[in-house]
Amino acid sequence: MPGESQRQRLREAQLANQRSARLRRIILVGSIVLAAILVGVMAVVLVQQSQRADQAPTASPSGGVPYPPNATADKDGIVVLASPGKPVVGVYSDYQCASCLQFDQSFGTALNLLGQTHEIELVHHTRVFLDRGDATGLSHRAALAAACADVVGAYAAYDTAIWEAAPQGPYTDQLFLQTIPAKVGIVDADLTAFRSCYANQNLAPFVAQVEDRALQAGFTEAPVITVNGKRIPNTAFVGKSGADLKQIIEDAAKG
Repeated sequence: MPGESQRQRLREAQLANQRSARLRRIILVGSIVLAAILVGVMAVVLVQQSQRADQAPTASPSGGVPYPPNATADKDGIVVLASPGKPVVGVYSDYQCASCLQFDQSFGTALNLLGQTHEIELVHHTRVFLDRGDATGLSHRAALAAACADVVGAYAAYDTAIWEAAPQGPYTDQLFLQTIPAKVGIVDADLTAFRSCYANQNLAPFVAQVEDRALQAGFTEAPVITVNGKRIPNTAFVGKSGADLKQIIEDAAKG
């Protein structure tokens, strides 16, 4: 009968949809398990391929994707201390990365000093790979907060404060929105603008783009330090201190 045939077709369509949904769940779970297996235990290595590479945002004169005021020309980082004509030192790090924290504790002050005395141009390329694709993770939130601090002219101090807070446990929104702003002097209208930037995730596309560009450059671990775009081997820092940093950079710039 026509009614029965129609019901049969509807039933078959429902079964097909259920099978398709079940297959998608199996593929998703399998992908997550595979990504977890590939994560290295002994090193901070990025093993999850970015799914945003083909969707990297681009700026447009009419607005488009917003960027921090001190974003690099390639929109792949933030210029902390500009010194045109000097060696450009890039620091690729994730705010949740233990090795990155150790590097900052050993060389962060020296890097900032070289930038302040205009001996280098210092650029930060903040990674978020430790969130493993979770755009709401702590690496993303820390990177977003730091980028929003650049909007109100407080990036360098805010970045330093994040690293200083890192040994105290997981980051929190209270740290980002209250504790650090009070510490570095973000107040009044600047505080309102900073919090709005963070809450509205105005610079989230920029944060994602920085990560994508680092992946495209082939950087699959952190920290990574570059001079004029060329990576300095991590072995160059072994047994060294901030006092050796200038020579390390000069040697790399000559290579």
